[in-house]
Amino acid sequence: MALTMRPKGGLSKGALDKSVSLLSRRVNRRSFMGRGAMVASALVAAPATFALRPGTAYAAVCRCNGSCPCGSLCCDGYTEMCCTLTGNNRCPDGTVVAGWWKVDGSQFCGGQARFYMDCNAQCGGCGGSGGTCAGACSGTPCGCGNGQCNNRKAGCTRFRYGQCHQEIPLLGPIVCRVITCTPPWIVDPSCGTSSRTDNNTAGHDRPCLHEPFGGLDRVVVEGADIIASGWAIPGGPPSATCDAVLSVDLADVARVASNGDRPDVAAIYPNTGAARGFGARFSAGYGRRLVCVRAIDNSSGLQKFLAVTNVDIPAPTGLLEGANALGNGTIRVTGWAYDTALVQGPATVLVTVDGVESVRVVANLDRPDIDAALPGAGPLHGFT
Repeated sequence: MALTMRPKGGLSKGALDKSVSLLSRRVNRRSFMGRGAMVASALVAAPATFALRPGTAYAAVCRCNGSCPCGSLCCDGYTEMCCTLTGNNRCPDGTVVAGWWKVDGSQFCGGQARFYMDCNAQCGGCGGSGGTCAGACSGTPCGCGNGQCNNRKAGCTRFRYGQCHQEIPLLGPIVCRVITCTPPWIVDPSCGTSSRTDNNTAGHDRPCLHEPFGGLDRVVVEGADIIASGWAIPGGPPSATCDAVLSVDLADVARVASNGDRPDVAAIYPNTGAARGFGARFSAGYGRRLVCVRAIDNSSGLQKFLAVTNVDIPAPTGLLEGANALGNGTIRVTGWAYDTALVQGPATVLVTVDGVESVRVVANLDRPDIDAALPGAGPLHGFT
């Protein structure tokens, strides 16, 4: 059977025949016809790519999801991990666990089962069939995770195992996967125990699955101190422990155990337990300060930044309102002073004459006008 192929870009038949003859050597030796057909296809589909750049004819003609080579993770048929997309190994907002499968004897779970949970988009009021709705209906785009060929696809697979959230009749495509050593019915009580197994995914892994994670919930200034609190969870097994390290202007100032009671965290991550909270109080000095918090997994030593924020610690303020000579070398000075670091306590005022300290006086006289001008300061900030 004769096959006529006309390449894009205007290659003549003579040029095509010559290129096939010369370039077919790039293809693994199976048969001359096989080599010739593959190279001819490459020259037709991607003449510039194949003729001018190193590579195989297969790589020149094979693409998925628009522009990714077929050997990319984006083309292997599986969905990307949620922690790659969002930084957290949990279903993102707007998705629910629709089903799960497992791998037996996983090296990542100490030889025990490892569980893979699908996070499907929700459909809202849209319709569908077979228990799923289209990605367009759910507002879920299909493509490589975070737009990168070295990430598996996200939002493309319209499928559900159905062991979880059976009360929801329709769900959209799978957005991402959660992977854990904890049985899914413990992570999400809506999941049943009916098991599927796919040992082909035994080697699927991402560094983010092993990093600690958490959040900074509160940062407040009290006087010249900073009070910070949050939560941190190690990336290892539930028995692992985690510390939080706080720094000011990139210098570590405190390391505290993340073991405080946080039932709200346990409600979201039930396999980790509730003892995952941390809190710290430390002095930072006046002015604007850069506060950073990172979590450290005490088992693996892996670290991850949780938050970076700026806080302002007001410097002491006040006013010299009068300085009068009283005779005999005596001067009377009056005014007020307020130091936020003392939290309504009186500040100490240092009086100098010609640069030499003369006296120190406590600013604790009644000044109701200061309390009116600085709400919450209190009135006892005057001095004489």
